[in-house]
Amino acid sequence: MLNPLAIEASEEHQSWGIALEDDVNVLVEFNAQKGCLVLACEVGAPPAGDRTGIYELLLHTNYHWDTTGGLRLALNAPGGDVVQAYELPVADLDVSQLSATVISFAESAKAWREIIQSSASTLPPAPEDLPSMDQIRA
Repeated sequence: MLNPLAIEASEEHQSWGIALEDDVNVLVEFNAQKGCLVLACEVGAPPAGDRTGIYELLLHTNYHWDTTGGLRLALNAPGGDVVQAYELPVADLDVSQLSATVISFAESAKAWREIIQSSASTLPPAPEDLPSMDQIRA
């Protein structure tokens, strides 16, 4: 079960900031048009230097949405941090599924943080080894 360190709510923006262990902060925002919660988490900036390899890995991961369960990765600005995002439909969503999703999302963010920080010195993971949300999809 989800055990956050803190939760901050913004009624105006229909969003919640969830602070978890290991310095993982998940932003959850309700998107009424799509009928979903959008989860987002900054996972860090790639190391300085040639970032081509990590940028290719991010694009490759986004292409394999079917393998990653719909998890997406992007930059929040040119040369900025990598942000992990996931859309969770709210139809038939219950508290246990929401809790499991946030936990899985946070675990994926921690894994991506490690991949990004070690990207300069290691080979990228194969698509089937990428952190995913697949285990919690309905």
